[in-house]
Amino acid sequence: MTDVWRLDTLPSDVLILIFDYCHAFDLVRLSEVCTRFYEIVRGETLWVKKSKQPVVTNQTSRKFRERCNPLLCLRTKWHVSHNWQYGRFEKKILFSQKTKLMPWIQLTEDTLWWSGGNQLFGFRRSESFHENNRIIVRDNIRSDICKFIARNECIITGHRDGSIKFWTKSRCDERIEFYFSIDKAHTCDINAIDKTSEAIISGSGDGTVKVWGPVGQRILNVPLTTINITDRVWSLSADPTGKKFAVGSAGNSDCPPLHIFDLECYSESNILKHNWRRGAGILHMVWDNPQILLTCGYDTYIRKWDLRTGTCVYSWPDPTDAAVYCLSSDYYYTMMTGTQFNCKAVLWDQRQKSYVQIYFMDLCRMSSPVYCLGFDSTHLYGATDQHLVEFTFSGYSYKETNYKEFLRYEQIRSNWTSTDWIV
Repeated sequence: MTDVWRLDTLPSDVLILIFDYCHAFDLVRLSEVCTRFYEIVRGETLWVKKSKQPVVTNQTSRKFRERCNPLLCLRTKWHVSHNWQYGRFEKKILFSQKTKLMPWIQLTEDTLWWSGGNQLFGFRRSESFHENNRIIVRDNIRSDICKFIARNECIITGHRDGSIKFWTKSRCDERIEFYFSIDKAHTCDINAIDKTSEAIISGSGDGTVKVWGPVGQRILNVPLTTINITDRVWSLSADPTGKKFAVGSAGNSDCPPLHIFDLECYSESNILKHNWRRGAGILHMVWDNPQILLTCGYDTYIRKWDLRTGTCVYSWPDPTDAAVYCLSSDYYYTMMTGTQFNCKAVLWDQRQKSYVQIYFMDLCRMSSPVYCLGFDSTHLYGATDQHLVEFTFSGYSYKETNYKEFLRYEQIRSNWTSTDWIV
């Protein structure tokens, strides 16, 4: 009688080739068969390819890794991505206020920054979120904050009265102290602001974009240049190289709502070609890399622009036909959007035509938009008119809340009802 071949007697390199065809769930079960299988599955080799396939947890971009807390190992990436895709999470309201505001947030590795009205503070992410965990501004802010950016130890705020203020964060006592102000930077609300190593760029409802010199020099009080957009400015963003910047306007004039400017000579680059409809204003934008720009706005679409061809190379419509207020990216395949209605955030994969999943920030306040959001590999943060909400996707025992399937069922039922009525 010939010898019986057994799977566990095969060489490790052969087992790895076989296991590579297995689904991640099957690998987990195989790891429970014996000590040898456990050691092979526990290693990183089998998970290299699988860790590159899921959304959210790729952690490919250095800029995305800088805001991830914590970074995930290869084996954990697939599990956490599965939670994102199938709605397995823990939801928590971090902060609430009675007054309805238009807030803004920014996520860094160690701090979640939030502004609303004339308030600005941060939550240290390494600690539990409570009153004692807040980093609060120590100076009276008289005018409401429209937008802000947090860069290293400096925070720059754009205000409703047209002023720009600069703040420094002390390392020793975690306070935010007032540093400098441009009181009349614009004539009205500053809806967009960004910073490069050489300049600060601000955009306002007065239809102008201004470029300012570096912080700490007297020239900062006088803009290096003023660009007239002839339309209300809603968004702007400098590209990763700091050589150009994009500006998004309301789309109510004869000019297109998207502009690309050179930051060295301040000239506009007429490379974008698109048939815009009136009112298709751009509310937010993100550079995936120096050549790829993502935008969203009132026309209910996310659009992907390739500056090498000057065209929109792809677009994704919001699943409920709502205006898209904000956009966040992992600078690889994953996008997250916040929409005008229903406190709704939507997860996207640029490799797919349709959305991946839907998350509702607050089912009790369905009338509020998601004004701003940010995410890393394991967390999603969203700001509505009254709440700051956290979703955590790193656990193992979360209940599934698959709103994508629910929405799909509702759409099918609506189509059946419409068809029956016509008949």
